[in-house]
Amino acid sequence: MSFTNEKASNSSNEVDLKNTDSLKTYKRLVMMAGFASVSTAVLFIVLKLVVWLISSSTVIFASLTDSIFDLLASLVNLLALKFSLAPPDKEHRYGHFKSQALASLAQAAFIGGSSVLLIIHGIERCITPQPLEHMDYALIVSVVSIVFTIFLVLLQTYVYKRTHSEAIGADRLHYISDISLNIGVIIALVLSTYGYDWADGLFASLIGVYIMYGAYMIGMNAIQTLLDKSLEPDLLKKMIKIICSVDGVKSIHDLKTHRAGPMIFVQAHLVMDGDMSLSHAHDIVNEVEKLVETEFVDVECTFHMEPVQSSVTDTVQFEDNFHS
Repeated sequence: MSFTNEKASNSSNEVDLKNTDSLKTYKRLVMMAGFASVSTAVLFIVLKLVVWLISSSTVIFASLTDSIFDLLASLVNLLALKFSLAPPDKEHRYGHFKSQALASLAQAAFIGGSSVLLIIHGIERCITPQPLEHMDYALIVSVVSIVFTIFLVLLQTYVYKRTHSEAIGADRLHYISDISLNIGVIIALVLSTYGYDWADGLFASLIGVYIMYGAYMIGMNAIQTLLDKSLEPDLLKKMIKIICSVDGVKSIHDLKTHRAGPMIFVQAHLVMDGDMSLSHAHDIVNEVEKLVETEFVDVECTFHMEPVQSSVTDTVQFEDNFHS
């Protein structure tokens, strides 16, 4: 899954989780996408199992294996989504959104396992190629799979843009790779009709390598979230510019950020005039929070007010993995 700067862009289409009605919309959207993923995987398993039993195609078996792992991964995703929507409690004050990253990590393991099986099975069929039967059925189920997967990816894209759900984003990347998988299946089947029986095993192995790469990307993104990776450098610049634009804020330091699901958590020390009243300083902090929350939508800020000192006004410092 690709987590880019679009996650923090301010758009009227995004779901504001601090609004009760919007939170209900978030739950409805992510659960809808989760159930759609599970239903699609079940449909594909039934279709591909029937065609594999008829045609004995290795590349269809490869696609069937991938669909079985799709179902397992989608079920894990669905359970994680349901758990992540639970409100914060005494033991989880930041909520449960990181369960989506755990689900993505589990999904990467499922996908990685399926890719290894596909590569091994494809190599075996390359060594001992076998003629395929009833390839017309295999071609039909591959085309049907592509059409249904495209519709699912469009739905997941819409939901991801609205919610920035990490689990949905990972599932979306996975099913995008499935489109490539099924295109490879069609190419292999067509080549087999012209006597290139080895193409069935070759494409099964190539598909397995491609799926393994997708598993690596999903797993790395999940690990970065679990390790509290900071926001992207350009987003940090943008946030610093917003904070320092508020009249009364002389400088900032110790800026720390991380994501948890669709939420962004921000901590920083705001350097202000030490002679101003606490009430005035509090009003300034409220203004900073309002501007940051307006720009980044789903963000929770914790700011510490600090009296001005020459040692902290000379430079802007923070503890994220970014250096200007």
